Amino acid sequence: MKKLLKGLAYIACLLILYEIGSTIVNKSLFMPHLGEIWDMIIEFFEKDVFFKHLGSSFLRVTAGVAIAAAISIPLGMCIAWYKPVAMIFKPIVDSFRNIPPTCFSPMLVLILGIDETMKVAYVALAVLFAFLPSVIQMCMEPADKLKETAYTMGFSYNRMLWHCFIPYIAPSLLKSIILSYSVGWTYVILAEINNTQYGLGHLLYIGKARGQMAMVFAAIVIIIVVGIVFDKIANKIVNKAFAWRFSDEKSVAG
Repeated sequence: MKKLLKGLAYIACLLILYEIGSTIVNKSLFMPHLGEIWDMIIEFFEKDVFFKHLGSSFLRVTAGVAIAAAISIPLGMCIAWYKPVAMIFKPIVDSFRNIPPTCFSPMLVLILGIDETMKVAYVALAVLFAFLPSVIQMCMEPADKLKETAYTMGFSYNRMLWHCFIPYIAPSLLKSIILSYSVGWTYVILAEINNTQYGLGHLLYIGKARGQMAMVFAAIVIIIVVGIVFDKIANKIVNKAFAWRFSDEKSVAG
């Protein structure tokens, strides 16, 4: 209960500070009042486009994260657990840190056009750059006790991986996938700027082009709220489903 009250107090303070700033600026073109932002969100509902914009963006992010996870998890495991694969792919993965995903946007447009496929591919590529290194790191750091126990029981290396390592890191992988949604939301906004009828990025672009900053801030608020709610619910489900994995972490935190 105390945690909830602290969170609400924090949000209230932010809203008060924003409203004070908006009053000082006193120009809706730059910093609309909270009431204007709220009215714009209500207008989205009244025009029956709220869930169309939100759903379009969420589906693009989900598709991108799913594709990135489908590539990153098996590839990351192979890089972490098999030296021949690591010798080939590890230098390439390490170079990802120095390459912004936006560099590949023109190439994706040339290859895939500007339709839905390109938008999903762009999100998937951005998430892949962030997710694959974390998968490799997680796969390289299982508990030493697992190795000792597995070898004591006579497990082969491959059997140890399948029956010990993968079940142990699976909850952390799921949490990392949930975290990847934040990366997806960042880049889906850029992907939705062109040739899009629905999407929160489209709202940001249209609002900016028309000088309707209330629309821009309304889209930002929706992204923040949806991101926080999704993160909380998804992590709570993972924590409950894998209570055996995170019980020690909760006891240490407590």
